[in-house]
Amino acid sequence: MCGRYRLTDPAALRELAHRAPGIELPEGILPRFNVAPSQAMPVIAAGPDGAPRMMTMKWGYIPFWEKSAKPKLAPINAKSEEAFAKPMFQQSIQQRRCLIPADGFYEWKTPERGGKQPFDIHLPGNRPFFLAGIYEKSTDIKPETFLIFTTRPNRLMERIHQRMPVILADEATRSWITPGPVTSDQFTRLMVPYPPERMEALPITSLVNNPRNDNPAILAPSGPDQG
Repeated sequence: MCGRYRLTDPAALRELAHRAPGIELPEGILPRFNVAPSQAMPVIAAGPDGAPRMMTMKWGYIPFWEKSAKPKLAPINAKSEEAFAKPMFQQSIQQRRCLIPADGFYEWKTPERGGKQPFDIHLPGNRPFFLAGIYEKSTDIKPETFLIFTTRPNRLMERIHQRMPVILADEATRSWITPGPVTSDQFTRLMVPYPPERMEALPITSLVNNPRNDNPAILAPSGPDQG
């Protein structure tokens, strides 16, 4: 799964904007070092005219049929291998695909000695990237909400965790938010692990375990992985 991520350099959104021309970047986006479920974050999706636009959405997808002000179901992730056939996600996959900007995500490995070792996973140079997701529209009782798709791990991730978020390359990024329906085959071709040689994973301090710790200190290295 992907239960935490970061967007530590809002200025890097300008680089991402070049990959989805037409996006107007809002002012005042603050660095986030420890994004957790239920928090509001920038998300990019096609607007009514088909052009990409940036919006703020809450992490935790609330289905369209949920009418309660306190929903019991608000998944933060969905397995891409299963999502296309699930009624809960079908409408959003066809009509409300989105991109989640990030420059790293966190995962926890359970070493043989016990405990859990957090890892910061990112691209070289902490370059920003897009995660694949879907969103649900707001109603009178809930804001717009989103989730992140996950896929099987690549060679880098399989030593840490059995799942990883879907990171989209440039061409896949454009395909994902282009308005219009997608077939099962098209969806499957996009929901693949990112190349492991283009990623890095570093063990970091356990400060990341607490979502209230949202500062650069959580990225301090914890020493070599002993697991």
